[in-house]
Amino acid sequence: MCRPEKPLITSNTALRELQEWLREQRERTRQGYRALSVRAGCHATTLQRAASGETVPKLPTVLNYARACDASPEEARRLWKRARFEETRLARGGRGRPAPRPEFIRDFIDLSAALVELYEKAGSPPQRTMAQRAGGYGALPRSTAHRIVNKQAVPHGLQQFQAYMRACEVPEAEWPDWEAAWTRAWRQEKQNDLADLTIAARDAYPSATARALAALYTETPGLNEMRYLRKLRELQEADGHLYVTSNGVLHRAAAEVKHHSNTGLRRGRRRPGRSPQVPERPVPGQLSIPIGDPESEAAAPLF
Repeated sequence: MCRPEKPLITSNTALRELQEWLREQRERTRQGYRALSVRAGCHATTLQRAASGETVPKLPTVLNYARACDASPEEARRLWKRARFEETRLARGGRGRPAPRPEFIRDFIDLSAALVELYEKAGSPPQRTMAQRAGGYGALPRSTAHRIVNKQAVPHGLQQFQAYMRACEVPEAEWPDWEAAWTRAWRQEKQNDLADLTIAARDAYPSATARALAALYTETPGLNEMRYLRKLRELQEADGHLYVTSNGVLHRAAAEVKHHSNTGLRRGRRRPGRSPQVPERPVPGQLSIPIGDPESEAAAPLF
């Protein structure tokens, strides 16, 4: 005869559901906690606390409990994630609205909130675990995962976004909706950047450069930052600087002179030791594009 279980006192309804499920599995096997601990490979008190404590037990404990009872580990994991998510929500005082579903995501604010909710629904795993789940080396660095779950950044490329989906154990059948949401958010962010840049571009930059920037910013999202950098380097600014993007924010970066006379080199490669910086005002003929006199050249409209 097994000892009677302690009464459930938790206010976490999802945790209560998990504990009731664990108790049902043990009752089905008709085993006491001491006998169950032998099969589970952990102490009997640990198993008993998992089925009656006020806090969510660790996932390995729940899985060992289920394995000792010949119960479904998938169901145990699902119930544990719900309990962990509810615990996180209660720790915030139950404040905050639910994040929008993928089809309702429009900008970075919506996307960031939804990504944090995915992380919490996955059980708030450690960043080390997320990096391991994400795939190959560097697919989702721990520092990047930390910034994403703290609403300090969003994935900058489609591959990194997919790595985050894997890290949060999102079923691949749901990925298309999330990828569409990520694309909309990036497109909206680039449109906002272009709107902020328009007035300054009309006054400060040649019209050809401004139009090239506009064409780049209306391009379909999904390019990683290295490709952004390669494309933006071709827009050699008259002031000797380029503007590259990092999570939708423009940054100045010094441009490199392109030596088109090196016909023997493949496109995109430079002769070693030949990477001088563009001066503040290039001399005529230094760049492959004509540069007019800024005092006499009137700025053309952007569009």
